[in-house]
Amino acid sequence: MPKSPGLRLEDTFIDADTVSLTLASTSLSAICPVCDRKTARLHSHYARTVADLPWSGRRVRLFLRVRKFRCPQKGCPRRVFTERLPDLVEPYARKTARLHEVLELVGFALGGGAGARLIRRLSMAASPSTLLHYIRRAAAAPHPEPRIIGVDDFALRRGQRYATIIVDLERHRPIDLLPDRSAETLADWFRANPGIEVIACDRYRPYIEGASAGAPGAAQVADRFHVLKNLHDAVEKAVEHNRHALDEIDDSLEEHEEVPAAGPTLGAGHPGWGHRSDPDKRQERLDLYERVVELRERGLYVEAIAREVGLSQSTVASWLNAGGFPERQRRERKKPGPVAPYADYLERRWRERCINMSQLWREIKEMGYEGSYDAVADHLRCLRKGLSPPALAPTTNGGKTEGARHESQETARLLMLETKDPEAVRPEQRQWLEESRQRCPELAAVQDLAGRFARIMREGEEYKLGNWLEEAESGSLSEIRTFAKGVRQDEAAIRAAVSLPWSSGQVEEQVNRLKLIKRSMYGRASFGLLRPRVLRGA
Repeated sequence: MPKSPGLRLEDTFIDADTVSLTLASTSLSAICPVCDRKTARLHSHYARTVADLPWSGRRVRLFLRVRKFRCPQKGCPRRVFTERLPDLVEPYARKTARLHEVLELVGFALGGGAGARLIRRLSMAASPSTLLHYIRRAAAAPHPEPRIIGVDDFALRRGQRYATIIVDLERHRPIDLLPDRSAETLADWFRANPGIEVIACDRYRPYIEGASAGAPGAAQVADRFHVLKNLHDAVEKAVEHNRHALDEIDDSLEEHEEVPAAGPTLGAGHPGWGHRSDPDKRQERLDLYERVVELRERGLYVEAIAREVGLSQSTVASWLNAGGFPERQRRERKKPGPVAPYADYLERRWRERCINMSQLWREIKEMGYEGSYDAVADHLRCLRKGLSPPALAPTTNGGKTEGARHESQETARLLMLETKDPEAVRPEQRQWLEESRQRCPELAAVQDLAGRFARIMREGEEYKLGNWLEEAESGSLSEIRTFAKGVRQDEAAIRAAVSLPWSSGQVEEQVNRLKLIKRSMYGRASFGLLRPRVLRGA
């Protein structure tokens, strides 16, 4: 029985699929829903049929015998009204309040299609459209006035349409989604929420402008992750410009036997691609193969051999069927990507200052390009960084030019890693870095400046930032000067990032959750459906 006062059970009928309960109201009077006048003047009776939560795998139907009353207030527009049962069912509803609550929760958690399939197994009935209707009609979850927020963008349609998520950093929950990422929309939101004191976001220009216009008194906090990522990119560019010097170091390390090689890297002395040589790896694999053959000769089955040596059953079976030790195959020369035929056109348009990736993608599609937008975007990002695009990079097997960009990335990673956690750098990598710093003074200067800035960010040493900027701006390293110029332009936000505990980490977490919700709706949900699911489910 529903826990609702003023009801009497009059009849019960149970069959294999359904439980039917006949309930009658026992209240002697009712209150007019318009004028709130109490009355006992009976007009007639009224029958309602509503669905309730299932019982023991059976659907439950309630047959309600309620009454109609006459309103005693003269002039009231509602002359006759039906008595309300607010604890049981809403007016005109075909489902009880508690069933509606369960269906609404399922809709928010799973969406339309998946939710409908689940509740069907639980002996409830609702179509996907009904669940989506409940989501759209649900009231927004109340939240206190926010003081400290994080702002970030997310893709509604990747590469074409973006929106904005706003997160309350104190309460760890999203509080609003905006349909675009323009400065005007964000400024309007800040004007409607005047209590904002701290705004944490990456330094996307429209967000900076929107925050400055809508909340000029709020402190803007740069995201520490993105600042250090920009520093890493600057270090990577500096390494790339000194690639020739590092290649000479690799050659000299090969010539001296007392200096151990770092491993089978594309640059022989480069530390980033493993710590064992090719012969060592082959011997280890050969020993494992001989162990597999030995166990097979002893009569063990494939499953037992796989458990014994720690390999998958498919690998063990393929080794046994090979008839001999299966040597690793060398990678074939990579074919040019689909962007390669249009590389000259893209480079010419880039020099003409056409830097809109979507526009360039549309232009080459009209010329016959059949690849993806992502491949074009990767190509243009390399042009922006001054690197060789992957579609055009040389791929000769064993040549030192192969993977040069990856070597520069790995070297930059090692330089930053050594300043953060020296114990994480392997001995051969540390030896290679020491040799590189001694023979390439620019690399040593890059590591010194980058390491000091990273320590300032990690340890909150705001008082050191001014001296660092002066030294970096007056130095000879163009990549670090460019990075310092960007820091100077946004100095207030970066100082706030050093001194305040807030960052955009929570926002990134909420964006990941939002992407999961989007994928659960197969990417077909509109912004009007996505927004309540993200906000209500927080």
